[in-house]
Amino acid sequence: MRTIIVSLVLVLLPATALAYPSSVVFSPNGEVKPIGTVGLLAYGAINVAPKVTPASSWFAIQAGLLPQWKYGASGVSFGGLEAGCDIITPFDTSKGAIVKPVLNVKLGAVTEGLYAPSISFGLMEMSPSHESMDFTYVAVTKTVRLSPDAKSYGRLTLGYGVNAGSRAQFNGTLPFRNTRSALMAAYETPLIAGRLGFAVDYLGGTSEISDTYVGAILNITNTTALAAGAFFANDRTNAPDDGVFFALAETFDVAKLTEKP
Repeated sequence: MRTIIVSLVLVLLPATALAYPSSVVFSPNGEVKPIGTVGLLAYGAINVAPKVTPASSWFAIQAGLLPQWKYGASGVSFGGLEAGCDIITPFDTSKGAIVKPVLNVKLGAVTEGLYAPSISFGLMEMSPSHESMDFTYVAVTKTVRLSPDAKSYGRLTLGYGVNAGSRAQFNGTLPFRNTRSALMAAYETPLIAGRLGFAVDYLGGTSEISDTYVGAILNITNTTALAAGAFFANDRTNAPDDGVFFALAETFDVAKLTEKP
């Protein structure tokens, strides 16, 4: 039975949400972390249906490892790589509760420009010690504007993923029911007063990461964010698990830690 609900982190910096790997709620977005940027996450959740029970906790680290190369004065960049690890504790299986490590890697293709979206490719939920879904994906993210210099109406993310690992760890839901495929679709609102944002996110399938999410994110500082919201199981048959989540995330630039005040 799936008890891991989401590997969330919503760290809303001035114009983007960052998670592990960089994501909206849990659907990976088209961005990658800049080189030297590190994100830390502490996450917890509670199932409220079919009954009130604690869900697993996540502790995670994700970092940007390669530079991005700018294309002239266009504002567009190419490349970038981020990688990291999540620790899921406890992870419930038929063999009992265990601690499960999972690895994530994400390669940037292009960053968002005036007309072009940001695009990335990745592989996540790979476990060196347990059966895993090895979720392989492509994600595209674009800010919604009526014209290049107009205000933002938020951001849209669309993506497609495939379970390349254990079939027991994933099953597709609409529009890819009973397959290895998953649709990802998400929307992020503009920030209110530069601090408060909202997001809705659908990551298809039933798995340790698949759900429909609705969340709010508060930037406590420029590097620290507090997130909370609700999750709903995509498969509404057989007593689906729904609940609430909360997370505390910190994102920082390693180079700035050594700068003199």
